[in-house]
Amino acid sequence: MPRMRWMWMVYFSYSNVIAIASAAALIVFFVLPADLTAWITPQLMIAVSLVTIAVSIVSGAISGLRFARNLRHRLEEISIGTRSLAYGNLQYRLPFTNDPELGDIAQAFNDMAERLESQVAALQKVTEENEKLIQQTKLAAISEERQRLARELHDAVSQQLFAISMMAATAAKIAVEKPEQCAKLVASISESASRAQSEMRALLLQLRPVTLEDQRLGEALTSLVAELERKQVINCDLEIDDVDLPKHIENQLYRIAQEGLSNVLRHAEASKARVTLSVSGDHSRLLFVIEDDGKGFREEELSKTTMGLKSIRERTELLGGTVKWVSIPDKGTRMEVRVPLFNN
Repeated sequence: MPRMRWMWMVYFSYSNVIAIASAAALIVFFVLPADLTAWITPQLMIAVSLVTIAVSIVSGAISGLRFARNLRHRLEEISIGTRSLAYGNLQYRLPFTNDPELGDIAQAFNDMAERLESQVAALQKVTEENEKLIQQTKLAAISEERQRLARELHDAVSQQLFAISMMAATAAKIAVEKPEQCAKLVASISESASRAQSEMRALLLQLRPVTLEDQRLGEALTSLVAELERKQVINCDLEIDDVDLPKHIENQLYRIAQEGLSNVLRHAEASKARVTLSVSGDHSRLLFVIEDDGKGFREEELSKTTMGLKSIRERTELLGGTVKWVSIPDKGTRMEVRVPLFNN
């Protein structure tokens, strides 16, 4: 018999025994001859009645308290379980499936977690198979990447260079007659040249290898951060847990790092950046973070695909993970990528 139901029966049985014993004592007092019950005084009967009532109240209070405490503990376990699933711990299971009150809920929760774990594992397996196909179509991917970079180069840099040339021509014409206006044009030329330089550095950062080849993720990220610091006046810290990840996950995380750091170069105007990769103690999920102290952005700007956010979302979803951005204008931006891991 389940523990909680058995506990209730014990308390109720105990209370009933006390009540029956008290009733029997009263019957005996009134039925037996007076000479046999002379020792039973009214004061004694009152005392026995009060003790009986007190014991019944205490036993009922104890049973109610233990029931409420046990129920609260079960509800807290369910709450912890839902948060664990939300943060990628798909191995979490509720232990009280035989509980009479909440066992059905616990079993339904565990079934849902198992289905979710199976689906994400299947998704990662498909992603791993897709990685092999990607290797087979590597030349086509490189060609497409070159075309994309060429478009960005034209849209971002070529137009700025054209504007610089126009302003320079105008400045040359008015240099003698309108020196103040010429000075403003020269300042605009300097600003446009600086923006074009940042765009070029960001694009060059994306020209690194699409896959890691023989490198591990930690080595590739170290090299990527070093190149970032060479191309831009920015201090970038790197913290990586020593963990062996599947190749397809490392490749996707590397591309996410390229996109994220490219965004820092092109849009953040940051002086400091930080890249961290950590794995949970049970190796069931990883957290990849890129944060900076730049100008940040507003929530409505998240929908703009020009910031490279769409590509990061797609790569994260391929791994069965989630990504979110937390940004405060004039304070900085933090990107968090969470990916579940499986032993197989």
